[in-house]
Amino acid sequence: MKKIVGVLVICFMVLASTVLAATEPTDNDLRTAPIISKLEIHDDGENNVWLEVTVSTPENVRNAIDYFENHELGYNQAGYIGGITLQYALDSESDWLESGLGYSPNYDQDDDCWNGIFETEYLSELHVDSYVKARAYYTGATATGIIRVSDPSNEIVLNEKANFEASNWAQKELAEANTLNLIPDCLKEADLTKAITREEFAAVSVKAYEALTGKVATPVATNPFTDTQNEEVLKAYALGITTGTSATTFTPNAVLNREQAATMLTRTYKKATIDGWTIQTDANFPLSYTKTNTFADDDKISSWAKDSVYFMNANEIIKGVGDNKFAPKNTTSAEEAVGYANATREQAIIIATRMVKNLK
Repeated sequence: MKKIVGVLVICFMVLASTVLAATEPTDNDLRTAPIISKLEIHDDGENNVWLEVTVSTPENVRNAIDYFENHELGYNQAGYIGGITLQYALDSESDWLESGLGYSPNYDQDDDCWNGIFETEYLSELHVDSYVKARAYYTGATATGIIRVSDPSNEIVLNEKANFEASNWAQKELAEANTLNLIPDCLKEADLTKAITREEFAAVSVKAYEALTGKVATPVATNPFTDTQNEEVLKAYALGITTGTSATTFTPNAVLNREQAATMLTRTYKKATIDGWTIQTDANFPLSYTKTNTFADDDKISSWAKDSVYFMNANEIIKGVGDNKFAPKNTTSAEEAVGYANATREQAIIIATRMVKNLK
């Protein structure tokens, strides 16, 4: 791979009112790495593509920078920090390449330049759908003038490609789901063209809830079910996303149909976005949306599922199957035999992805 040489933008502190650090920085202070919390690819529509990263600097490093600022770079045995360099790789096997970090148009020159949004220069080998990983480190010098390097930051990955056993039409959205961390471990090596079970969809729903809220779901304290101990099921049950098939059973391996998938995912959305919602009080929280279509098989959609089906359809999350039909459930033996209304694993992951994208 051709190496792209970037221009490093050194960011020296120029604030007049910097607070003096109490003690000289130690070597460990200068080895502490920056933190990357976000990575994005941008394209101006004219084939100019660049990376944008959100970087934060730990407090002990900020104190070190303050010290050098107030001691005219005050060389000590450890050295000093003068800037940040970004490293990136465009596939999982490539070596790290280097690019300087420039300031984004949103950068506030009155604020310090060690936290915030930074941009690289244009990267000619980069595309909006490129796999890319990034990390950063501090640069500087010692008293002898040697360039100094901190430990590298955390790595952050964008558009990671996975080899899914799935339909061709689903690959692009599944890659997006993988980037958004919406594919549970139980499905990462599975045949995604197969029907999804109640247990598996519970895991997908939990992933969607966590993506919508930024919170980590926890399982119910006491497991009411005798037929499963699956932690993802117990998380979904605690959230009110799903219930049992009886007071003591969950029937984890039962196949989910399309109206059940719509309903469970709608509960996920309500739990994530509506204060006070519970599955017991669901009727008190009607959804606000404009119904754009009535399916030809509307009479086959269960009354308890209709609001969810049309809410998901109005928000372009779950679509029909053709001929203006939704196929909510298998209603004949022939439909049952071919799994006409079964929700597949790839469909389930994709509708969860669309919900997170469209409704977050």
